[in-house]
Amino acid sequence: MKNQKTWIAVILLGTVAVNAGAYLMVRSRKAAQPEPVATRPPVPTPEVVPPPPPVAPPSEDANAGLVRALRASGLAALEDRDYDRAVAQFTEALKLRPNDKDSDLTRLLGIATDLRSRDQGHAAQAPTPREASPGRATPRTRAAKLAAARAAREQQAAQAGPQEEAKGGLLLVTSTPPGLVVMVDGRAVDMTPARLPVSAGTHRVVLAQGDRRLYEETVEVDADAVRSLNRDLTAELTPAAPKPAAVPVAAVVPASPPTASAAPTGGPVAPARTPEPTPPPEPSVAKAAVAQRGDLEVTSPGLYGEVWINGRPYGFPPISAQALPSGPARVEVRVNGEVKRRMTVEVEPGRSTRVRVK
Repeated sequence: MKNQKTWIAVILLGTVAVNAGAYLMVRSRKAAQPEPVATRPPVPTPEVVPPPPPVAPPSEDANAGLVRALRASGLAALEDRDYDRAVAQFTEALKLRPNDKDSDLTRLLGIATDLRSRDQGHAAQAPTPREASPGRATPRTRAAKLAAARAAREQQAAQAGPQEEAKGGLLLVTSTPPGLVVMVDGRAVDMTPARLPVSAGTHRVVLAQGDRRLYEETVEVDADAVRSLNRDLTAELTPAAPKPAAVPVAAVVPASPPTASAAPTGGPVAPARTPEPTPPPEPSVAKAAVAQRGDLEVTSPGLYGEVWINGRPYGFPPISAQALPSGPARVEVRVNGEVKRRMTVEVEPGRSTRVRVK
């Protein structure tokens, strides 16, 4: 019985020892093997897409050249009195420059439209010849013939009456470049492009810039007719060489009197001279300065806006600007701060000049 218990104990101890050895062996093998490193999937690199080539803006030079060509064609149409074609050319030029509202194209389009309306109004008012009534019998007696002749003369006089009235004409003055002063018979009246109502007859037209007279011509304007004058003065407006600035002459300062140390020993010391006071200007000089000024009386029956002269506001017309410097004066009419009319007027010294803005 005792031996049996001993064997059971030996068997149990052996089993435990085998299990413990197996466990240690398995653990040592696991410790010897490296743990697998978790690998991340490769991140795809984004494909570099080259930027699209920059789109070149539309060529301004091409549009500018086309605008100049359309403007020249419109001016030629105005000279030929083809107002429909002139309106079409100026409208097409403005479509190429919708933001250029202050250019002369807008004013040229307005002038062409007015002339077309005027031409159409004259065509509508032209009298149509009356046809002889087929039912009216030819007068046979002498009294009837005299009465018929008198009625015919009265009818001719009634038709010729409106035509015999003295009517003025229109003078259309344009230039390249625009903005030149238009002088008619010695008076500055507007700036190019200008549509000027003048009396029938001969007029002297001058295109000027400041004090420079660039072009002069004598034109004949018929009654109830349109006379066009268009000139390219680009060559005359090339900038001239600047004049050398005048060097101011320094005032002569009198030499200082000798001091006591510079005087001879024992000699008298010369007294110091005080500078003589400058005499006041003579009254004739002041009168001459006043005579170099003039007045301007500005009226604007067709456009109501604030009048500015030489960059200064003078109120709403009619206004009277007094004591202006003689020479060219810049007159502007502004509506809500925007310049609607601009012209240069010659201020005559000692006189009052009347200006009518149209």
